[in-house]
Amino acid sequence: MTLTQLPAKLYRHYLKKPTMNASSKITALSILAFCMAFSSCSKEPVNREEEIDLLAFDTITLEPSMKGWELYSWPDRNNYSHSLLPGTNRLKTYDEVISNKYVVFGTDSLKMLLARLPENENIFWIGRDWLERCWGVQPFEDLVLPVPLIVKEIEEFCKERGLELSVSEN
Repeated sequence: MTLTQLPAKLYRHYLKKPTMNASSKITALSILAFCMAFSSCSKEPVNREEEIDLLAFDTITLEPSMKGWELYSWPDRNNYSHSLLPGTNRLKTYDEVISNKYVVFGTDSLKMLLARLPENENIFWIGRDWLERCWGVQPFEDLVLPVPLIVKEIEEFCKERGLELSVSEN
């Protein structure tokens, strides 16, 4: 249960009980007021990428994919976020790309995720030109390849790990 769900649960469970004495109601109301005030103090919503970066990468098991893997990237704060999806015979939507369960922030997190792939897996890193040709008029928002330095670093990492990385043009 999140902090924002707590006030409604407190109200339903405690304050609606007819047998509750006055001091218990005051205590429950104080907790309710604190929870409401504290939950409204957030400056910005929780960032999904930050949550995913907290995953224990050693718990992730990526099985071989018959059609390889698709890797997408986009600028995020002063770095890049990356999304890894199993290859299919269909185009992914923008929402599928950015909201799948394997979205990570930063180059180190991408390496940790790629390290979970079995050796000899094929990865296709998709850039803007490929998206324009395939998606046409569909919005691909800010999906682009990272700067060449990051691309080179990931290419070398994949080579060391026995992964086959193909990079489209940006």
